[in-house]
Amino acid sequence: MIVSVYCFGQNVDSLYYLYLDAKGGRRIALVNEIAQTAYTLECTDTLYNVNYNTKPELAAAIVNELVASYAEYILNDLAKAVKFALNAAQLYEQLGDISGMDISYSNAATYYFRMGDHEKAIDLMLKCYELESQMNDTEAMGTTLNNLGVVYSTWGKSDVAVECFRRAVEIERPMNRPMQYAGRLSQLAKENAILGNYDEALRLIKEALACAEKIERNEREERIAVHQRIMGNIYDKMDSLPQAQKCYQHAISVFEKNNRQQQLAESLLGLGHLQLRQNHFTEAIKTLKYCIDICEKNRLRRTLRDASRFLYEAYKQTGHSAQALSYFEQYNNLNDSIFKETTQKQISEFQVKYETVEKQFQIERQQAEIEKHKIRQFIYSGGLFMAGLLIMLLIYVIILRTRRNRLLAETNATKDKFFSIISHDLKNPAISQRDALQLLLDNSGQWDTASVTEYYRKLLKSANDQVDLLFTLLGWAQIQTRRMPYLPVQFDLTVALQPCIRLIKNMAEAKDITFNVRMPEAAIVTGDYNMISTVVRNLLTNAVKFTAKSGTITLDISVMTCCRDAINRTDATHRVSVSAGFSISITDTGTGMSSEQIQNLFRLDRQHSRKGTAGEQGSGLGLIVCKELLQKHGSQLYIESEEGKGSRFCFELKILQNEYKYS
Repeated sequence: MIVSVYCFGQNVDSLYYLYLDAKGGRRIALVNEIAQTAYTLECTDTLYNVNYNTKPELAAAIVNELVASYAEYILNDLAKAVKFALNAAQLYEQLGDISGMDISYSNAATYYFRMGDHEKAIDLMLKCYELESQMNDTEAMGTTLNNLGVVYSTWGKSDVAVECFRRAVEIERPMNRPMQYAGRLSQLAKENAILGNYDEALRLIKEALACAEKIERNEREERIAVHQRIMGNIYDKMDSLPQAQKCYQHAISVFEKNNRQQQLAESLLGLGHLQLRQNHFTEAIKTLKYCIDICEKNRLRRTLRDASRFLYEAYKQTGHSAQALSYFEQYNNLNDSIFKETTQKQISEFQVKYETVEKQFQIERQQAEIEKHKIRQFIYSGGLFMAGLLIMLLIYVIILRTRRNRLLAETNATKDKFFSIISHDLKNPAISQRDALQLLLDNSGQWDTASVTEYYRKLLKSANDQVDLLFTLLGWAQIQTRRMPYLPVQFDLTVALQPCIRLIKNMAEAKDITFNVRMPEAAIVTGDYNMISTVVRNLLTNAVKFTAKSGTITLDISVMTCCRDAINRTDATHRVSVSAGFSISITDTGTGMSSEQIQNLFRLDRQHSRKGTAGEQGSGLGLIVCKELLQKHGSQLYIESEEGKGSRFCFELKILQNEYKYS
């Protein structure tokens, strides 16, 4: 049987190390194998079973819990058991499983207690008490307080132990569990007896006996016998020897009948010591020898040691020196053996503590190294970040400089264009007008009235062209210097364009050009009244300029998409319910433009004025002004053109929802 257990222990070890290296389904299978092995070894009462849905942290917590149990029961390696129990508690803490934490910390506390490390055992039990308070688990709180009392009692702190046992009794009292309540009372009674509070101890043990009478029949007799033995010890300390003897004899009869060897030996020891105090040496020797026989059969060495000491005193009092010496030697040998065992245990515990502290120092040193490494990493990362930031700033400066250079180039082009207009487009008409006036003055007496009138008409046309050029130049200059305010209002586009339409009709008729207009009766738009009029007038003027005789120009104002058409049957008027905007287009059958000319229309550095079909002269600024005015309205100027076939200029304006009629 020992070989079988040893093999299982080896299997648990090897399975655990295989589990650490395994992944996926293999790891799950190994968890179940470890659980099956621990259950077979009776290290646990629960046969765990995990699957793919089990969280990895929960599976790891179960494995650590099982390894801790097998380390305690099979290997008797309490240090290893503590380590794995604490690992399990930390994993349960990650899962937020307070119940799992409580069980694992409680197990670790028990291992520390058995190792003799009372301080750590108490720390963990107090942590368990806090967790149980969070769960409001009063039953577990009572058990933990009782365990704390046992630890403090073993540690020699009976005053603290009494308080723990008292609180455990208070928690247990309302639970209506007679057996547990009687147990709590007996613990409190024993501790009061140690402190010398015999009356209180006697009261408590009598209450425990009364409570034990309510226990179920199959357990009642033994529980009463246990309390009778404790009460015998209390009476013994109170020097109430007859009552003590009665209690011991009752307990002995029950333990003999139920074959409870350890309890029987302790009861016989108490009775033998009591008989020795009464100087009933013959009875004492008989009782103590019976106790020694049981102790030797069951290896109860501490009880055997105490019984040998009492027999030594009994034989010494009766003058049997040889027997007295024999039991004295047996007492000394057992005492030395127990002392050596205790000392060795303390040395082992000290060694475990030393190794634990050493490991803790190693962990702290490793943590310090990790912190140093983190600091170095942080400095390195910070350096890289700063370098990256500097590079980004440098790139940003380069981009700003490039943008500034481009703006300077555009500004220079604007300046050059401005001077070109001043030096050429304004200078030449002014000189021509001066020369014409001089010629008119020189020939005023020779020309007839018709010739003079015709010459005046041409001179007026030249002056009008020059005025138009000045207005265009002024508008463009205002835009460039941001002195032209944008004042959007709601206005009727159809009404606003009437003066412009009349002007263009006259210009078109003068060149024998057909001018078509198609627009709704009313179109309410949002924008700057003067700017939109300027845009349409410039586009129509350009169309007349570059359209030859017998050509056609069309102004079309139409509703854009998102419309609903309807027919009014009463007046047969076509109505359109608008919810988007208007498209304004100017189409001509003029000279048109190449793709290269279209690309250079809005570039001052490549802009060159072209003469119209009748020799009209312009500044080349009109379309640039139109584009910039439309941008203030959130609109764009679209151009379609083909050389020799004409051009189409189009833009869009937002409107208010309304109905627009077409007759």
